[in-house]
Amino acid sequence: MIKDFVKRNRIYITLFFLIVTINVAPMFMKEEKVRDKVKTEVGVEEEKDESPTLFMEFDEAQDRSKKIENILKNNIPLYLFYICCNLLIVFMFFSGLALDGYFLFNKLKKKDVLQKTDGTDPPRWKIGDVFKIVILAFTFGYLFFMALSFCLGALQSVMKTKFTFFKNNNIRMILDTVVLDFIALLIILKFMRKVYKKKFASLGFVKKNIKKNILYGICGYVAIVPVILILGILVYILLNILQIKPPPQPIVGLFLAEKNIALIFTSSIIAAIFGPVIEEIFFRGVMYNAVKRKFGVFAGIFITSILFSFLHTHAMTYFLVGFIPIMILGMTLAYLYEKTGSLIPSITLHIMNNVGSVFMVFLFRYFNNLVK
Repeated sequence: MIKDFVKRNRIYITLFFLIVTINVAPMFMKEEKVRDKVKTEVGVEEEKDESPTLFMEFDEAQDRSKKIENILKNNIPLYLFYICCNLLIVFMFFSGLALDGYFLFNKLKKKDVLQKTDGTDPPRWKIGDVFKIVILAFTFGYLFFMALSFCLGALQSVMKTKFTFFKNNNIRMILDTVVLDFIALLIILKFMRKVYKKKFASLGFVKKNIKKNILYGICGYVAIVPVILILGILVYILLNILQIKPPPQPIVGLFLAEKNIALIFTSSIIAAIFGPVIEEIFFRGVMYNAVKRKFGVFAGIFITSILFSFLHTHAMTYFLVGFIPIMILGMTLAYLYEKTGSLIPSITLHIMNNVGSVFMVFLFRYFNNLVK
């Protein structure tokens, strides 16, 4: 049986080991470089990490807040904007609590608040399909970047110049994300057309009841706001007690440190709109359906939410901060998809969550720069 499985999937197994090798090998090379650069001289001061962070200790946060308020009081329009932002957060928090209460009340009465809005039959995805999509996406992604590097190298030789923009880590990160997401989408569409003979609408994209679906997504976002805020406060208190100062996610770090307006704008569009759409197609439209088909609804929601959270918090330093809140977000997204049969509510919620997060990061960056 194992022999037959290996024989049928030898191409994917070979590609999988190649991908693992490509990703693991640089780690050992990096460790060797770090060992070579270790300072052995006595009295040499350790370099301070000046990377931007959203995290502040209690005293630092209180001091920064007082300074910002003192500065804003001299600028009435800006001070009013600051007050409005705080009032909006408070309004969202209590509105979310009200929605959560309404939802729980109806649940106890065994009434469904959400209604099935899409009757289309999704492709009967298999767990093997999920692995194949991931393996093929990474494979074609690596091939694309190999071809791109070759072309850039050839152009540099012909033009006798150097393209330094490609060495910018932020540009590479955004390009990597866009290319991988776009390739994954093409592969998913290929599977739907060739393997399952399905149209794009079968993923959950239909015009029917679109207003109701968008409303479900908005209500879902408002309902989850108090949960995320409370968890955020608890994590913040815990990190202060443990004296852990985690760095932000890479994309958040880009927003905090990058000065190129075009790159910031492009990154915002990708993080707020393009990313959520592709992620919902893959995690809910494909992966959730495959896991649910094999293990049931509860396991489907739980497993895909863990993987969804791990993808966003795989760095251990950020894992402590974001894993549980993002897992709860993933569970809410999967629940909306399961109840409505449409990806529109989960995409709406995901976009609103990312737009809100990007907005808050820019607010933090702006107000934080006022006291520098």
